[in-house]
Amino acid sequence: MLFRGRELEQQANYPAVGDIVIFQPEFIEFGGEERVILSLSRELHAQGKPHSILCYWDHINLAAYATWPLKVYQLNPSKNPISKVLSLRRCLQSIYQVGSPTPVLFNIQSAYHAGLATNAPYHVRIPDTYSLLGFKPESAQKETPSLLKCFKSKLMSLICHFATRRGIRNSKKFVTNTLALREEMQHLYGRSAEVIYLGGFGGLIDNVPERAAAPINLFTVSRLQTSKRIDWILYALAEIKRDEDSYPAWCLHIAGTGPDQNTLQNLCETLGISDQVIFHGFVSDDQLQKLYETSHVFLMPAKQGFGLPAIEALYQKLGLVVSDESGVVEILQDTNWVTIAHGGKAGFVSATKEMLKRVEDPGFYQNPMPELPTEALWAKKIISHFGW
Repeated sequence: MLFRGRELEQQANYPAVGDIVIFQPEFIEFGGEERVILSLSRELHAQGKPHSILCYWDHINLAAYATWPLKVYQLNPSKNPISKVLSLRRCLQSIYQVGSPTPVLFNIQSAYHAGLATNAPYHVRIPDTYSLLGFKPESAQKETPSLLKCFKSKLMSLICHFATRRGIRNSKKFVTNTLALREEMQHLYGRSAEVIYLGGFGGLIDNVPERAAAPINLFTVSRLQTSKRIDWILYALAEIKRDEDSYPAWCLHIAGTGPDQNTLQNLCETLGISDQVIFHGFVSDDQLQKLYETSHVFLMPAKQGFGLPAIEALYQKLGLVVSDESGVVEILQDTNWVTIAHGGKAGFVSATKEMLKRVEDPGFYQNPMPELPTEALWAKKIISHFGW
């Protein structure tokens, strides 16, 4: 009787029969992937297809970010890997048994958990690999001089690899964001993914906003943490300032907060560029739009699986400087709107210099815009590919 009661309590957290289910392990803060999930939900809602979001825990109240009715179900397992895996297994089995559409699991951790225990059908969409996430499997130990702990860590890494491989290979359909990610996962896990390029939020504006001729406003928006490489921008601009007679006057605007904010502000002081760098902190949607309208160039040095901010900056008709380690460069070749930085930090310096020279030309913003994907098109392709 106690077991039956626990089972009924668990069932109460399951999506409704017939729902298309989108699973993301956990919602911790509202960012790029959360916006992608909402894009898919918005299109499903527009097509009249019942659906819901499933997760272990929702710390952000994801439904509050939607302007349409959105159901979010939490499995609420105990905070240990085995409980999480078993809760996902039970729920996917229930979805299959009641005849609901095949769900999709977002995130490589989902594939890892599915590979450990799941035998019900599911699709997988993976936007980032472990190499991009710096992911360490749950229960893995940090390397220490202890041979036993090192052995345990390596063992957990092997289990993670083989479980992820099994989770990917057992999925009905498998989607990723870029050709580079497809190639990496083909090599690691022995299965080729369908590539469906993400679109940005909003769309291409009709006319170029009226922007001041000087200074050239440079803009970046991201969480201020080491992986975003904001320091590359600062070093590039410090080098440009040392030869300032060769380049137009500039001002850098940084939107976002994060653990590296004080470090970056101190670096500006050290490099002697603090009088030309403005840290805006967290900005509202209206403030973000204003920064896009008044800026000339968007800077994105981070290594990432795709890089939606690059697409959104081009929608706003800004020049773009982007690292070749961002997956979005696959669709941004051979356009005057973009300089692609090859060769790490030094390459980003060169690409920034080149873009500053380009935007000096008043005719720059009349260049033809490359064909850009949209979020609605991405969502339609996902729905079609998964047969929903």
